[in-house]
Parts: sequence; C-alpha cells; structure tokens
Amino acid sequence: MPAPRSSSWLPLAGYVMTLTALLALGGCGRRDIGASAGGLVTIDGRPAPAGLRVDFQPQGPGGSPSAGTTDAAGRYELWFTAAHKGVMPGECRVMLQPARESGPDGSPRIPEALKALQLPKAYAGEQSPLIRTVKPGHNTIDIAIDTSAAVPKPR
Repeated sequence: MPAPRSSSWLPLAGYVMTLTALLALGGCGRRDIGASAGGLVTIDGRPAPAGLRVDFQPQGPGGSPSAGTTDAAGRYELWFTAAHKGVMPGECRVMLQPARESGPDGSPRIPEALKALQLPKAYAGEQSPLIRTVKPGHNTIDIAIDTSAAVPKPR
C-alpha cells in the first residue's frame, strides 16, 4: 500500500485564499475619499470651449492629482483616472491648458476650438495662481478667467 501523501500545500492554499480576500475587501481598487468636484470654466465671461483640460494638483504631501476636460458648455468634472471619479480634499493648484487629441497621423494636436483661445500661459503650469479648496462631499468649483486683467501672483 502506498504511503499517504503529505498535505504541505494546505497552508499555502490558505495563505493565498486569505490574501485574495483581503485584497478584494479593501487593499486594492478604488479608495472612497468622499470628494468630487466639477463646475463651469468661463473665459472673458463666456463658457470655455470644449477640450480645455482642468487639472487639480493637491498642495499637501501624498495627494493624487485629478483632471477633467470641458464640454461644449464649458463644464468639467474631475477624475483620478478614466475609471475613478473624484478629487483629493484640501487646497489644490488649478491648471488650465488645451487638451491634446490625436491627429490623423497619430501625432498630438490641439483641437480647432482651442487654437484661437488666448489663455495666459501662467495658468497652464505648476506656478498657476489659481488655488481652490476642495471640501469632503460634492464641490461646485467655477473658474472665471479674465484675459484682460493682470494675472495674479501665485501663492
């Protein structure tokens, strides 16, 4: 009669099942941070054209940036990724710049509606003077740019 087989794989199988359960319950996937934001971007009193990228960069350590793109009515909604809507609560630097789209040859290009946009370059980079505070829950954060006014100093 053959000797009984060792069941040394049982502890390993238990470990794998436990790890899988922990990851499924909360270690991976979407973090519910409890904040979302969107609003209206106006430039010189008119809704921004479709395709203007709106980036929110948290000013505190360890924050994840969020971005959205204006629609034809100048409205945007912030997303962490294409699959996860939201924004980190706290102070955020807001940056505005034309979103790039792929041209017929695959190269990046600026959408036609944004080519004539005269948005000061100061709003596009990490020295943008726009700072907005995001609170837990849903936030409506409208952004009004006056291109004839002096660009405020970043803080």
